[in-house]
Amino acid sequence: MVSISGPTFVLWLHIVAACIWIGGQVTIAAVIPMLRDQRELARRVGRRYQTVAWPAFAVLIVTGLLNVADAGLRWSQLFDSPTGRTLVVKLAFVALSGLAAGVHALLHAAPRRDAGGSAVGSAVLGSISLVAALLAALYGVAIARAEQREADRQTNWPVLFVIS
Repeated sequence: MVSISGPTFVLWLHIVAACIWIGGQVTIAAVIPMLRDQRELARRVGRRYQTVAWPAFAVLIVTGLLNVADAGLRWSQLFDSPTGRTLVVKLAFVALSGLAAGVHALLHAAPRRDAGGSAVGSAVLGSISLVAALLAALYGVAIARAEQREADRQTNWPVLFVIS
């Protein structure tokens, strides 16, 4: 049996938190439009999601920092390697996802009497957050697979993206 080390456990936590953050956004995007006629229920569902989503986002930040340390990347050298530059792009997407979700949460935290443009703004912010989170996950996978790139080339898999 393969042993489960501390770094493996931290990576697992990171992946679980990403599943909660991204999967929850996909679920909310599918459910909330069906509740447009029931504004209070839609608000309650959104608030309940936030009680799970924001702790998951916090776990992503903490475990992400631990993963960077475990990978031996130094913050001062992020632009010196392809892996470091990929991490910078990933972090930008993480920040964009969190920012869009945070703005969305702040705008919809208090009950609003007027709904003018609220549904469109909500959809735009939610979409930005979700797409940014999906891209952050893609770049995270690219970082995790960096050591196996040569093996991928030997199996004739096409290279989809090159970050130099």
